[in-house]
Amino acid sequence: MLLFAGEGLLNIKELYVDGTKIEANANRYTFVWGKAIKTNKAKMATQLDELWMYAQTLAAEEMGDIDPTDFDKIDANRVTEAIEKINGAIKDKPADPKVKQKLKYAEKHWPANLRKYEEQEKIMGTERNSYSKTDTDATFMRLKEDHMLNGQLKPAYNVQISTNNQ
Repeated sequence: MLLFAGEGLLNIKELYVDGTKIEANANRYTFVWGKAIKTNKAKMATQLDELWMYAQTLAAEEMGDIDPTDFDKIDANRVTEAIEKINGAIKDKPADPKVKQKLKYAEKHWPANLRKYEEQEKIMGTERNSYSKTDTDATFMRLKEDHMLNGQLKPAYNVQISTNNQ
């Protein structure tokens, strides 16, 4: 709009903007929330850090030459490498069975989950907080015509239209 106003094609003094929400033809229960992705990645990082510290206390001589890893920015490759190092360090040590179980779970699921989270963040971008899995262009929002008055979130598009001299 500012480009058109700069060219003299548009008068900003009388500009009307209409933001209409149109319901998308997507399944209501296929939402992906950006905040859930961030919290799940943060939980994964803290659990990996706890496993790293436990392995260092258990096998200090094997892991003495390895720097403590900063797990603020984690990806699937770093998680796989860290889990392999932890498994190698506590392989022959008497470790807590719950820790070994958590390591097996982490080795099996965390790299795939991180790849899925990275793909979801790529689809979502930086401007959005949610999207639908069946229609990635749709964002979840509250619509006016909710006849049950329960404020349910539905996949929709927010179409913005501007008019001048009408």
